[in-house]
Amino acid sequence: MRVGTLAFLLLLSLLVGALAYIMIYFYVPKESPVMQHGMGPQFIVWIPMVMVPVTFMIGLLAYLALFPEIEQKFVAEKALSREQQSREAVLRVLKDDEKKVVELLMNVGGTMLQSEIGRKTGFSRVKTHRILYRLSARGVVTAKKYYNTYQISVAEWLL
Repeated sequence: MRVGTLAFLLLLSLLVGALAYIMIYFYVPKESPVMQHGMGPQFIVWIPMVMVPVTFMIGLLAYLALFPEIEQKFVAEKALSREQQSREAVLRVLKDDEKKVVELLMNVGGTMLQSEIGRKTGFSRVKTHRILYRLSARGVVTAKKYYNTYQISVAEWLL
Protein backbone atom coordinates (compact mmCIF):
# COMPACT_ATOMS: atom_id res chain seq x y z
CA MET A 1 0.00 0.00 0.00
CA ARG A 2 1.13 3.49 -0.60
CA VAL A 3 2.17 5.73 2.26
CA GLY A 4 -0.31 8.38 1.11
CA THR A 5 -3.19 5.91 1.37
CA LEU A 6 -2.15 4.89 4.87
CA ALA A 7 -1.84 8.52 5.95
CA PHE A 8 -5.28 9.28 4.51
CA LEU A 9 -6.87 6.34 6.35
CA LEU A 10 -5.20 7.36 9.62
CA LEU A 11 -6.38 10.95 9.17
CA LEU A 12 -9.88 9.71 8.42
CA SER A 13 -9.94 7.60 11.58
CA LEU A 14 -8.71 10.58 13.63
CA LEU A 15 -11.46 12.71 12.10
CA VAL A 16 -14.11 10.13 13.04
CA GLY A 17 -12.74 10.02 16.60
CA ALA A 18 -12.78 13.83 16.84
CA LEU A 19 -16.33 13.94 15.46
CA ALA A 20 -17.40 11.40 18.12
CA TYR A 21 -15.78 13.57 20.81
CA ILE A 22 -17.52 16.73 19.60
CA MET A 23 -20.91 15.04 19.44
CA ILE A 24 -20.55 13.59 22.94
CA TYR A 25 -19.23 16.87 24.34
CA PHE A 26 -22.16 18.93 23.08
CA TYR A 27 -25.02 16.44 23.28
CA VAL A 28 -24.35 14.59 26.53
CA PRO A 29 -24.97 16.34 29.88
CA LYS A 30 -21.89 17.44 31.82
CA GLU A 31 -22.92 15.75 35.04
CA SER A 32 -24.10 12.20 35.15
CA PRO A 33 -25.65 10.50 38.17
CA VAL A 34 -23.40 7.52 37.68
CA MET A 35 -20.11 9.38 37.48
CA GLN A 36 -18.30 11.06 40.36
CA HIS A 37 -17.88 14.80 40.87
CA GLY A 38 -16.95 16.58 37.63
CA MET A 39 -16.32 13.36 35.76
CA GLY A 40 -19.02 13.35 33.13
CA PRO A 41 -18.96 11.29 29.96
CA GLN A 42 -16.78 13.99 28.35
CA PHE A 43 -13.91 12.92 30.61
CA ILE A 44 -13.73 9.40 29.18
CA VAL A 45 -14.61 10.34 25.61
CA TRP A 46 -10.94 10.51 24.64
CA ILE A 47 -11.11 6.73 24.31
CA PRO A 48 -12.72 6.75 20.83
CA MET A 49 -10.34 9.50 19.73
CA VAL A 50 -7.27 7.47 20.63
CA MET A 51 -8.43 3.88 20.41
CA VAL A 52 -10.00 4.02 16.93
CA PRO A 53 -6.82 5.16 15.13
CA VAL A 54 -4.53 3.01 17.28
CA THR A 55 -6.65 -0.11 16.72
CA PHE A 56 -6.81 0.65 13.03
CA MET A 57 -3.05 1.03 12.70
CA ILE A 58 -2.32 -2.12 14.76
CA GLY A 59 -4.74 -4.10 12.60
CA LEU A 60 -3.21 -2.73 9.41
CA LEU A 61 0.35 -3.50 10.53
CA ALA A 62 -0.67 -7.01 11.57
CA TYR A 63 -2.31 -7.54 8.19
CA LEU A 64 0.79 -6.37 6.33
CA ALA A 65 2.99 -8.58 8.54
CA LEU A 66 0.84 -11.66 7.92
CA PHE A 67 0.42 -11.11 4.17
CA PRO A 68 3.62 -9.50 2.85
CA GLU A 69 3.22 -11.13 -0.57
CA ILE A 70 0.39 -8.72 -1.39
CA GLU A 71 2.77 -5.76 -1.32
CA GLN A 72 5.48 -7.74 -3.13
CA LYS A 73 3.03 -8.74 -5.87
CA PHE A 74 2.04 -5.10 -6.37
CA VAL A 75 5.69 -4.06 -6.72
CA ALA A 76 6.47 -6.97 -9.05
CA GLU A 77 3.55 -6.12 -11.37
CA LYS A 78 4.69 -2.51 -11.59
CA ALA A 79 8.15 -3.60 -12.73
CA LEU A 80 6.78 -5.58 -15.71
CA SER A 81 6.28 -3.90 -19.06
CA ARG A 82 2.83 -3.69 -20.62
CA GLU A 83 3.57 -6.62 -22.97
CA GLN A 84 4.83 -8.77 -20.13
CA GLN A 85 1.73 -7.94 -18.09
CA SER A 86 -0.53 -9.04 -20.96
CA ARG A 87 1.43 -12.30 -21.28
CA GLU A 88 1.17 -12.93 -17.56
CA ALA A 89 -2.57 -12.22 -17.63
CA VAL A 90 -3.11 -14.69 -20.47
CA LEU A 91 -1.01 -17.37 -18.80
CA ARG A 92 -2.92 -16.95 -15.52
CA VAL A 93 -6.26 -17.85 -17.08
CA LEU A 94 -5.05 -20.84 -19.09
CA LYS A 95 -5.29 -24.43 -17.89
CA ASP A 96 -2.00 -26.18 -17.10
CA ASP A 97 -1.87 -28.09 -20.40
CA GLU A 98 -2.71 -24.96 -22.40
CA LYS A 99 -0.09 -22.99 -20.49
CA LYS A 100 2.51 -25.67 -21.25
CA VAL A 101 1.78 -25.43 -24.98
CA VAL A 102 1.83 -21.61 -25.06
CA GLU A 103 5.09 -21.43 -23.09
CA LEU A 104 6.65 -23.99 -25.45
CA LEU A 105 5.60 -21.93 -28.46
CA MET A 106 6.90 -18.71 -26.93
CA ASN A 107 10.25 -20.33 -26.05
CA VAL A 108 10.87 -21.50 -29.64
CA GLY A 109 10.02 -18.18 -31.25
CA GLY A 110 6.27 -18.50 -31.67
CA THR A 111 5.82 -21.11 -34.45
CA MET A 112 5.88 -24.91 -34.44
CA LEU A 113 4.24 -27.80 -36.21
CA GLN A 114 1.37 -29.46 -34.39
CA SER A 115 3.13 -32.84 -34.51
CA GLU A 116 6.25 -31.33 -32.88
CA ILE A 117 4.14 -29.79 -30.13
CA GLY A 118 2.66 -33.19 -29.39
CA ARG A 119 6.08 -34.82 -29.25
CA LYS A 120 7.72 -32.15 -27.07
CA THR A 121 4.84 -31.94 -24.57
CA GLY A 122 4.21 -35.70 -24.48
CA PHE A 123 0.50 -35.25 -25.22
CA SER A 124 -1.37 -37.60 -27.54
CA ARG A 125 -2.47 -36.37 -30.97
CA VAL A 126 -6.07 -36.02 -29.80
CA LYS A 127 -5.17 -34.12 -26.65
CA THR A 128 -2.84 -31.82 -28.59
CA HIS A 129 -5.59 -31.15 -31.12
CA ARG A 130 -8.15 -30.34 -28.41
CA ILE A 131 -5.79 -28.00 -26.58
CA LEU A 132 -4.88 -26.18 -29.80
CA TYR A 133 -8.54 -25.97 -30.78
CA ARG A 134 -9.40 -24.27 -27.46
CA LEU A 135 -6.45 -21.89 -27.77
CA SER A 136 -7.37 -21.09 -31.36
CA ALA A 137 -10.99 -20.38 -30.40
CA ARG A 138 -9.74 -17.83 -27.86
CA GLY A 139 -7.36 -16.21 -30.32
CA VAL A 140 -4.19 -17.19 -28.48
CA VAL A 141 -2.82 -19.25 -31.40
CA THR A 142 -3.47 -19.51 -35.12
CA ALA A 143 -3.25 -22.65 -37.27
CA LYS A 144 -2.33 -22.91 -40.97
CA LYS A 145 -2.44 -26.09 -43.00
CA TYR A 146 1.10 -27.36 -43.62
CA TYR A 147 1.22 -30.57 -45.66
CA ASN A 148 -0.11 -33.36 -43.44
CA THR A 149 -0.18 -31.29 -40.22
CA TYR A 150 -0.75 -27.71 -39.08
CA GLN A 151 1.69 -24.92 -38.43
CA ILE A 152 0.77 -23.37 -35.09
CA SER A 153 1.72 -19.78 -34.32
CA VAL A 154 1.24 -17.70 -31.20
CA ALA A 155 -0.85 -14.58 -31.77
CA GLU A 156 1.24 -11.51 -32.57
CA TRP A 157 -0.10 -9.53 -29.63
CA LEU A 158 1.25 -12.23 -27.30
CA LEU A 159 4.79 -12.10 -28.66
